[in-house]
Amino acid sequence: MNKLIKTNTYTTLVNDIAEIYNRARKTLVESYWQIGRRIVEQEQQGDGKAEYGVQLLEHLSEDLQHKLGGGFSKRNLYRMREFYLAYSILPPAAKLSWSQHVELLPVTNKAMKQRLERQIVRENLSRRQIRQKVRWIEKKKESPAQDKSKVILPQPCRQQSLQRYGVIAPDRIARSKGTVIVDCGFNIWREIDRKDAKLHGQPSYTYPAKVESVIDGDTVWVIVDCGYGTLTRQKLRLHLIDAPERRTPEGERAMRFVRRVLGKNPDIVICTHHYDKYARYLADVFYLPDSTNPKAIYA
Repeated sequence: MNKLIKTNTYTTLVNDIAEIYNRARKTLVESYWQIGRRIVEQEQQGDGKAEYGVQLLEHLSEDLQHKLGGGFSKRNLYRMREFYLAYSILPPAAKLSWSQHVELLPVTNKAMKQRLERQIVRENLSRRQIRQKVRWIEKKKESPAQDKSKVILPQPCRQQSLQRYGVIAPDRIARSKGTVIVDCGFNIWREIDRKDAKLHGQPSYTYPAKVESVIDGDTVWVIVDCGYGTLTRQKLRLHLIDAPERRTPEGERAMRFVRRVLGKNPDIVICTHHYDKYARYLADVFYLPDSTNPKAIYA
């Protein structure tokens, strides 16, 4: 084997495989950029609302995985979309692998991202090392002036009714006579009698829910009552909350706090917002000690 390693033939083999791999890596990065571009183009042809984008990724993920196999989860499609938006003029030079580009997605400062890209190539940084540098950059952005700024809390449930739904335009889907289709949120549509839709039109994105478990200081599993006898299980990210990493002492304390509070008050009302980069909905959480009545909690 030692004799084989020293031969020119073996060295040529190593170089050839490296070249094949680098060509494949370049093609993969460019392909994901093109996929992200097509997703954004399709979104721009839609109604421009966040719900449309969520539904698009949901359906795309299901259909592409059925057609092509793995690699097209909703999370990955969201990353491709963000990748294109970060390099919307031209795809980046293929010096980095797709996994390295994914770790750089949170960095929005163009100059900083370029410096990091050069450092990754120069020092051949691993995904873990890139992730650590990105986290350090994110923490550095939190200046003392920002820490002292006044926190503006959201208005409870946008001052609208619980489970108030948007009505889907008639030209988007066929329906029975005398009925309308309402968007119950979380990609759930229901056909209801027209007379029952008199309170609908402007969605409140506000639902009763029950806490199933707490993952960490800013992420929970909940069972959401979407109305019309429909329940959905969702992983939610707490809106305006960015807890420390769970593996840190601060993160453990944050998780214990959330578990203690929501463990005593599992019946909650949630007001949902746009989804994050991991396709988790952001949500304000409201609870009332010792109360299981959603209307009382909302009030």
